[in-house]
Amino acid sequence: MRWFNTVTRHNYSDDVISMTTSDTTVTSQLSVAASAGLHGSKIVCVTYFTHPSTPLTTSATNIPSYTYNWTSLTLDVRCKYNNDT
Repeated sequence: MRWFNTVTRHNYSDDVISMTTSDTTVTSQLSVAASAGLHGSKIVCVTYFTHPSTPLTTSATNIPSYTYNWTSLTLDVRCKYNNDT
């Protein structure tokens, strides 16, 4: 899995991603702090499987797609400046 920002094309590093796995499931979660630089961008998680070097012979009908993209809604980050201090 790979997480990135659509505007900056910045790939997020492992220190802001948590991943859990089981025999049948992989869950990946990204945590980022809100900032003005995120405004107007989208976050994408690309899930992909590496193709085997030799084709597999199988009768399975539930083989996963090799690529899946999840895209967030456009981020609306509004920063408020307080001049009262």
